[in-house]
Amino acid sequence: MRRVFGFLSGIEIRLVLPALAVALAIAALWWVLLDRLQREERLLDLTARQKTGVMARLVEEHAAATFRRVDDLLLDLVAHTAQGQAMQLPARRAFEEGLVIGVRVYDAAGLLTMESGRSAFRGPIADRGEFLEQRDSTQHRLVIGMPYVAPDTGDTLIPVSRRLEPPEHAFAGIAVADIPSNAFLRFYGVLGLPPGASVALVRTDGMALARHPLVEESATWPDFTSRTFWHNIDKQPIGHLRAASPLDGVERILAYRTAQDYPLVAMVGESVDSVFGPWRENARLYTGWAVVTTAVILLFTIAFIVELQWRRRTDRALRVRDRAMAWSGDGILVANATRPGMPVVYGNPALERLLGMPIATLKGHGALWALERAVADPMALEPLRDAVAVGRDVRIEFDRPGSQPGCLELRASPVRDDDGRLVSLIAIVRDISEHKRAQADLAEARREADRANVAKSKFLAAASHDLRQPVQSLMLLMEVLANRATDAGTRNVLGTMDRALGALKMLLDGLLDVSRLEAGAVVPEPKLFPVAELLERVSANSRPVAIRKGLLFHIVPSGAHVRSDPMLLGRILQNLAENALRYTETGRILIGCRRRGPVLRIEVWDTGIGIPPDQQEEIFQEFVQVGNASRNRDQGLGLGLAVVRRLSAMLGHRIDLRSIPGRGSVFAVEVPLVEVPASEAPGPVEVSAPPASPPAPAPAATVLVVEDDEIVREGLRSMLSDQGYTVLAAESCAEALDLVHCGPPPDVIVADYRLHGGRTGTEAIREIRVALGRILPGILVTGDTAPARAQEAEAGNFRVMHKPVLAGDLQRAVAEAMEPARRERQRSA
Repeated sequence: MRRVFGFLSGIEIRLVLPALAVALAIAALWWVLLDRLQREERLLDLTARQKTGVMARLVEEHAAATFRRVDDLLLDLVAHTAQGQAMQLPARRAFEEGLVIGVRVYDAAGLLTMESGRSAFRGPIADRGEFLEQRDSTQHRLVIGMPYVAPDTGDTLIPVSRRLEPPEHAFAGIAVADIPSNAFLRFYGVLGLPPGASVALVRTDGMALARHPLVEESATWPDFTSRTFWHNIDKQPIGHLRAASPLDGVERILAYRTAQDYPLVAMVGESVDSVFGPWRENARLYTGWAVVTTAVILLFTIAFIVELQWRRRTDRALRVRDRAMAWSGDGILVANATRPGMPVVYGNPALERLLGMPIATLKGHGALWALERAVADPMALEPLRDAVAVGRDVRIEFDRPGSQPGCLELRASPVRDDDGRLVSLIAIVRDISEHKRAQADLAEARREADRANVAKSKFLAAASHDLRQPVQSLMLLMEVLANRATDAGTRNVLGTMDRALGALKMLLDGLLDVSRLEAGAVVPEPKLFPVAELLERVSANSRPVAIRKGLLFHIVPSGAHVRSDPMLLGRILQNLAENALRYTETGRILIGCRRRGPVLRIEVWDTGIGIPPDQQEEIFQEFVQVGNASRNRDQGLGLGLAVVRRLSAMLGHRIDLRSIPGRGSVFAVEVPLVEVPASEAPGPVEVSAPPASPPAPAPAATVLVVEDDEIVREGLRSMLSDQGYTVLAAESCAEALDLVHCGPPPDVIVADYRLHGGRTGTEAIREIRVALGRILPGILVTGDTAPARAQEAEAGNFRVMHKPVLAGDLQRAVAEAMEPARRERQRSA
C-alpha cells in the first residue's frame, strides 16, 4: 500500500482529469452491466411468479372442485342415513371418475356400520383425528383427515368426513369418503411443469395431502408449520415467497393460494436454478467480459501514465544532468562519432576552463583537434587514437601548458550501438594536480612510517637487550653470593633478593612481549610440523618448576601434525603452562590433544584456584589477575594471557576456556590439523623428567664464555667457577678464537647474541666449531626474543635461552650440554 500511495503521490495534477475520465467510463460500464443484469433478474422473477401464480390457481380450483363433489356425496349419504334410506353409491359420478374409492359410516362409538366400494380401513376409528374432530365440533363442516397408506394396495388415501346427526342434533357418528391422492397427481402431471418444479396440496394446519413430483412415500407426512414461510401464508392467503422445499431441500419460487370453502392451500414452486440458471451463466459471461475490459482499460491507462511519468522524469533527469554537468568541476566533452572528424556536440564550462578554449570554438571542430591544442605534447594523445580505433576505454595523464601549469587526466570512453557501430565519444578531463601532490605526500608519509617502524624495532631490540643485561648480571652475581654466604641472615636476604629478581624477570618478559606485539614486530611464519616437538619443548621448560612446587606435570603424547608458526604457538602454550603453574598449589597439570574435525585442540588442564565466570573474559586483558588483589609480583604482572590473546588472534587460532572456581581450569587452543602419511608420522614422545638439580660437572670441564658486557661476563665467570668449571671468558669473537687456539679446548660454549663489531653469538659458535674441527655444544644467551633466534639455534644445533636467565636454569643447561661427553668418557674409562 505504501508503494501505491507513493506512486499516486508522484502523479502530476495534470493527469488527474484524464484518470478521472477513465474512472467514470469504467464506472458507467459497470453501472450499465449491473443494471441490465438486475433488470433481467427482476423480469425472470416476475415471469416465474406469474407462471407459478397461474398454476397455483389451477391447482386450487381443481382441489376445491374435487372436494366439493366429494362433499356433495357425503351430504347425500348423511341425509339418507338420517332418514334411514338406502343409497346407490357406486352409481355416483365421484365413484365412476375415481375421485372416491370407498365410503364408510361409523356410529357414535367409532364402529363401522356401513361401507361401500373398496374400503381400506375397517377397524374402529375412535382414536383417529377426523372422528375426534367431528365428535367434539358443533359445526357442520367437511373435515379432511390425515392421509394414510392402504395396507392392501399401498395407495395413499385422503379421508374426508361429515358428521351424522339425528333430528335431536346429538352426535350419531361420521360418514367418511376415501379420496386417492392419485386423483390429484394425475391432474398435476398434465400441467406441463418445468424441470425442478413442484406442486403440493396442504391443509391449512400445515399437513401435506398430495405432492408432485412424488417422493418416497412414508407414513410420516411432512409438516409445513415448522417452516418460517408458513407464518406468511397464515397472514396472507394468496402470495409468493422464495424458500427451500421441506421435501427435497431445493430452493424454489413458490406461489400459494388458500381455498375459500375448504381448509386447503395449493402451492406451486419453480426451481430457482431452472429459472435463473441460464441468466446466471450469461451474468458470469458478461461479468468476465467487463472484468477483462476493465483490466485492459486500466492496464492501458497505467501504462500511459507510467510512460508519461517516465518521460517527464527522464526529461527532468536530463535537465538535472545537464545542470550537474554544467556545474561539475570536471570537464566533460561529448563528440559525435558518426560524422567525420567526430565533431564536439557538448562541452561544459569546466572543460572550457581546463582546456583554456571557449566552448563556441570547440563546437563544430573534431574532438581530437580540440584536445591536441590543449596538450603540451600532442604525442600524448596517441593512446587515445588507438583506443578510439579499437573501441575501448583509455586513461591518459598529461601536463597542462600555459600560465597555470598542472597535471590533467583524460578518461575517454567510446559508445557503440546495439549493432556495434561507434556512435559517440565521451571524454572527461580532470585536474589531478592536487591528487598528485597528495600521492607524493602520502608516499613520503609511508616512507616516514617505515622509518619509524624500523626505528621502533631497533628500539625494542635495544631495549630488550639493554634492559635484560643488568638484570642478567644481578641474577648471576646473586647466585655467586648465595654459594659463598654462610650465615643464615645473609642467605635469607639473598633469598628475598632472588625472589625479587625472579619477579623482575617475569615482568620484563611480559612487558617486552606486549611491546613487540603492539609495534607489529612479530610476523607469523606458519609451516607444517609435528606437535610432539612443541609439547616436548614446553615440558622441558615447565617440568622443573612443577617439580620444585611438588606438582605432577604430565604430557599426553600425540602424533598429530599441525600448520602454524611453531615459535609463536610454543609461546602460547608456554604462557598457558606458566599460568597453570603460577596458580596451582596442589594436584597436577596435564597437557594433551584432542581431534575435532579439521582442528586439533591442545588443552592445558590444571587443578588450581579456578576463574569465576564473570572474570573469564577479563583475564585476557593486560594487567588483570585473579586471586592477586595485593598485586604480589611473584605471580607476574598479568600479561601472560594478554600475550596469548594477541598471538592467537595473529595466528587465527581460537582460544577456549572452561573453569570452575576452586576446582581448576582448562585452556585450549585450536590449531589447523594436517594429515600426513603414516610413514612420516612420529611415534609416541617419551618425555623424561629432568633432574631437580644440575648433575656434577665432568672432571676438568671447560666452558668458553663469549660476552661483550663486562658485568655479565664476570657474573658468568664467577657463577660457573663456583660450580667447578674452568672458565675461559672472551669479549669478542676474535678474542674467543685466540683463547681456543692458545688455551685448553672448551667443552661447551656460552655466548651472547649481540657482540662488538656487529658480530653475533651464532657466528662465534660456528667459527669456534670450525676452528676446533668438531661440533661443540653451544648455548646462545640473548635478550632478543624474535622467532629468528630460535630458527638460527635450530639450524645450528645449539640451545637458545632468553635473558634474564635464572642461574639454576643456566647451570642445568650447561650440565645437560656436556652430559653426552661425560657419558662417553665414562664408557671409555
